[in-house]
Amino acid sequence: MSEITLALLAGTNAAGFTEASDAWARMAAGLDAGLDRFAAASQYLPAVWPTGEAAQDRVAALRAELSNAHAPCKNVSRALRTHADTILSLQSMLADIQGECAAEGITVDLTTATVSAHDITDTAQAARVAGLVQSYTRQLAELLTRARSLDLETVVALAELPPTAGTARTGPGITKDDVARMRGKSSQEVRAWWGSLTRDQQDQAIRDFPREVGWLDGVPAGDRDKANRIGLAQHKQYLKDRYENPDMWAEQDETLNELDRVETIEQGLDKLGARGFLLGFDTAAYAGDGKLVVAMGDPDTARNTGVWVPGLGTTLGNTDGNIDRILAMNRRADALTPQAGDVSTVYWLGYDTPDFTNTSVLQNGRSLDARDPYLNFMQGLRATHDSDVGHLVAMGHSYGTTVLGEAAATHQLPVDDIVVAGSPGMHVPQASDLMADPRHVWAGASPGDPVPRAGALLDPFNAAVPPTITAERLFDAAHGLAPTEQGFGANVWQADTKGHTHYWDEDSESLMNQSRVLAGAYDQVTLNGGTAPENWR
Repeated sequence: MSEITLALLAGTNAAGFTEASDAWARMAAGLDAGLDRFAAASQYLPAVWPTGEAAQDRVAALRAELSNAHAPCKNVSRALRTHADTILSLQSMLADIQGECAAEGITVDLTTATVSAHDITDTAQAARVAGLVQSYTRQLAELLTRARSLDLETVVALAELPPTAGTARTGPGITKDDVARMRGKSSQEVRAWWGSLTRDQQDQAIRDFPREVGWLDGVPAGDRDKANRIGLAQHKQYLKDRYENPDMWAEQDETLNELDRVETIEQGLDKLGARGFLLGFDTAAYAGDGKLVVAMGDPDTARNTGVWVPGLGTTLGNTDGNIDRILAMNRRADALTPQAGDVSTVYWLGYDTPDFTNTSVLQNGRSLDARDPYLNFMQGLRATHDSDVGHLVAMGHSYGTTVLGEAAATHQLPVDDIVVAGSPGMHVPQASDLMADPRHVWAGASPGDPVPRAGALLDPFNAAVPPTITAERLFDAAHGLAPTEQGFGANVWQADTKGHTHYWDEDSESLMNQSRVLAGAYDQVTLNGGTAPENWR
């Protein structure tokens, strides 16, 4: 094995490790698909084969072999992806150090991990540069230590190759009670439980209890998608049978409406295509308004994941337009990342949004009810991510930003950035109540958007009070100071779109600025106020 040096780190092509990770992931997926086909093809074998019991034993043994090869392949894939992502982060930090040193006239030797400066006659300048040399030498040593540790960790992880034939383990069948016991558990506990199962047990749980598994935060996205697609197909067939049942004629209109909502989800998945994930659905929730969680791109493997929460009046009925929004952010952000397919955008309609027909939008109840489900989902994404260096971003619009505010105020929201558009307020007085570093709170509002202007009434720095304030906008100020106001202390990104619903117009700065934060390209965000932090690595 070559000695790890900073020169080797700088010259390493991380894409090779990503490609290897993808290959191992494809192998795991192939084993999983093969196990499904084998289980389907062999399920009736014991009943029709002359030596039924012997055949059943042999089938179980073969299923165990397939099942137990799956987890090691996934683990190798995960280790290689972590390796690739960490290399990219270390290379970014090294490039920053080299750039800073070049600006100071300091020479960096990547082979020896040392820095040196030319002779300086000015005493004060010499002392300053000596301090810089000492600081950069320490930073390079830390980078080198991290690179060597990463190499050793990856070597250990790659030792876990698929087991030899005949050594597979089996486990008992998963019951509905087993799955039910996971409700209310933390996402880390769910992840540990799921990881303790054989692949055969996981697949059996997915087949037998798809709706229950599909909503478990802490189950990997690929498995949730598989479970929810099975559950959606089963629910559609159930509704069709109910619609055609003459004894259920009194419920036909309701059933037909719910079938329409199922088809709306199917159309959304078609729009997302092969990279789409169905992470949760409920077509009957909230008097038919429904719940839906879908993703463009795998949030478990993406280096950058944004989870977007919609606001007022959002139901399953306007899924199509909201999927367009996450697709637009995905495309723009992905174009800014080192590798294609490095972004996942999630549409999280996991709560009962306020209605147009009552005053719920003027109150905090809906966002309080949404807080814990959103927290659990975000913590689940952290628990299931294949790499330790994923960039997770909370994103929201309108009333959805109050959900983000309630979640972040608990200090349990595991995100790197918060991005909001058209926010009426986030239920806290300042950005530092949401993130330890308020530079990672980003807010934008179009000049003609009336929603944030209500929260502006609470800003002591804002001398301009609108001359006409409707009752609705006065109530809206109850959500707190708008995050786009100077007194809130967030970074305010430039919004060049009109009104309250156009922040995702193609080629707009509004869309681009949200996408830039999602990609961690903070230095490219156009700001009306605030200071951008260093780019995410």
